[in-house]
Amino acid sequence: MLALPLALSACGGGSGEAAATLTKARFLRKGNAICARGGRELIKLSVEGWKKYRVKEHHTSQAVEDELVRSMLPVRKEEVRRIRALGLPRGEGKRVQRVLAAWEEGIEKGEADPHSLRESGPGSAFYESSAMGIDYGLVKCWLG
Repeated sequence: MLALPLALSACGGGSGEAAATLTKARFLRKGNAICARGGRELIKLSVEGWKKYRVKEHHTSQAVEDELVRSMLPVRKEEVRRIRALGLPRGEGKRVQRVLAAWEEGIEKGEADPHSLRESGPGSAFYESSAMGIDYGLVKCWLG
């Protein structure tokens, strides 16, 4: 199976620090719940994709693998959208914005280079955002 980074209720909210009403703890609880749900969806897509594209002796082409990982990007986009909709935690807006911007850059990199979605380490599409997110406490977005 592909080694994929595991993914990431909307309470409406602004995008600026002044509109932030969530505590960091509540933001992390809700954000990690969004990511846990996304992670389950990514696993389901992966299993369904491998069943669909399985070939004799379980070998697949790079094009098929690229198709599989690229098909998972909408889940990652939805996670970012839902986390943004939470609003920003008090006093943490700029840091969270940087995490989400790095996440969106990872999505763009993955769209342009699907191989980067299968990479680990600095070549991974989500390398920067995962390190930033885990450090912040959004562990379910990358660790499952």
